[in-house]
Amino acid sequence: MLLTALKVKLAAMVAVAGLNTDEMDKPSEAFQAILKQLEADQKAAAEKPGAGPDVNASFNNALAKVNELAKNGDKDALYALGHWGVLSNSNVNEIIELYRKAAAQGQVLAKAELAQVLLQAAPQDPERVAEAVKLIQEAEAANNKVARRLLANLHIAGIGGVEKSVDKAKALLEKGSAEGDGESTLGLSQLYAAGIPGLPKDEAKSLEYLIKATEQKNAVAMSTYAARLFDGDPVVEGSKQLVKKDPEAAMKMFEDAAATGFAAANRLLGAIYESGLGGKTRDLKKAVEYFTKAANANDAQALFRLGNYFEAGLTEGEGEKAVSVVQQNAKSALDLYRLAAQNGLSEAFFNVGVYYETGTVVDKDPEKAFTFQLRAANSGLPQAQHRLATYYQNGTGVAQDLVAAMGWYQRAAGANFVLSQIALGQMYEIGAGTRPDPISASQMYLNAAEQGAPLAMLRLASLNERGLLDKDNKPNLPQALAYAKLAMDASNKAELAVKYHDELKAKMTAAQISEATKIYDGKKKPAATPATPAKPTGSGKK
Repeated sequence: MLLTALKVKLAAMVAVAGLNTDEMDKPSEAFQAILKQLEADQKAAAEKPGAGPDVNASFNNALAKVNELAKNGDKDALYALGHWGVLSNSNVNEIIELYRKAAAQGQVLAKAELAQVLLQAAPQDPERVAEAVKLIQEAEAANNKVARRLLANLHIAGIGGVEKSVDKAKALLEKGSAEGDGESTLGLSQLYAAGIPGLPKDEAKSLEYLIKATEQKNAVAMSTYAARLFDGDPVVEGSKQLVKKDPEAAMKMFEDAAATGFAAANRLLGAIYESGLGGKTRDLKKAVEYFTKAANANDAQALFRLGNYFEAGLTEGEGEKAVSVVQQNAKSALDLYRLAAQNGLSEAFFNVGVYYETGTVVDKDPEKAFTFQLRAANSGLPQAQHRLATYYQNGTGVAQDLVAAMGWYQRAAGANFVLSQIALGQMYEIGAGTRPDPISASQMYLNAAEQGAPLAMLRLASLNERGLLDKDNKPNLPQALAYAKLAMDASNKAELAVKYHDELKAKMTAAQISEATKIYDGKKKPAATPATPAKPTGSGKK
């Protein structure tokens, strides 16, 4: 009965220990005793980090005991094993079996959670959908708040044979809200904010329910309302500003939401202290503290941000007053990036791939690097798409394939990634993976030049100098010189740009130089910081 490969992360253990026996129908004394001991061990470990009980050992001990109860048919033990299996992403069929055995004995929580698993695992299977609907209806009849919200969603969508009825959905959510269920109240807020057929959009009503949900200590509602308080609602002519800017109240609400363990609120507080927003003094120690709390709750973005800190090191203050907040540690950074990747963050896949590409604290492994970059690229991350294209172009970790390289460059270039626009332009220019196409090359270079890329400007100058953009192959030296001068500006007079500009100018007539000056004046833009390709923070050194 013990779930195979049950690996509950430390971050999930707070939720595990927090299984609410108040929502169970007369749980056995043996089951309650196991949970109480596990809860006590976790509390002691939190109070004395490093000196308290080993929470992993405590959990494994509790798991073994719960498993024994489950073997003897304890309905709540069966439910707990299924619930813990969901938390650890264990085998879905095994989870379903455990929930079914618990549900067959009337375990209401198991019915509601089994229904969710069935709907998520097999949304196109009529038999499983019908089973899920029946379980939801039974659990809602037993006053289960999760099932009530699920049934409301079914009425909104009108699926699984459930009548499509906004009124019935609204009535279910109102019932939950009246009983203090903040999730139901938040659901009502979201319905009025979106507006659906049968329930017109009503921003004021939505805000009313949002505030009520915050009073019911719903963490998502608190964070949502806090975010609106932080900046205030946008002022739109002809409409009333419902929420006025109040950073102090926003911070208090963020802190209240964070105190519930809500990861997003802790992450947002970390970002606020990191940048010194909302009138708060920049405080990197507090930023790390909040990011760590969010990371402990498995928040991918917080894990990634901490990874950035460990990769580069983090210091607060300047000169002799500088204090190290986080010591540089590439191994810790990689561990955090891996955890963030496990939670699906594309930037984390990119960074892990770079570690394997460069052999930083791991053996250099081009094939693993390719695998991680492919995952990040498929999620739509332009810098990963560019990196993957270079792998195909050079045959790094994969067989060389210029057509595939061009395809990935095109995807990244379409997202305005400068390096890919330049690389794709060069492929068009020389005919790598395609026939030479200077016109397409120039378009790629123009796109990159618009973002301030000096190399793209130099390539445009070269195309014009060689006459590759003229149907008669006639050089356009004034146009070339104008782009060369723009490249000097964009690169802060880099040696290469200056040398090319001067050599080009030396072979031109006064009339050509005068024409180039007019073209340059028409193209130049007000001084601005040159655009640089976006990279995930923490990857610049590799």
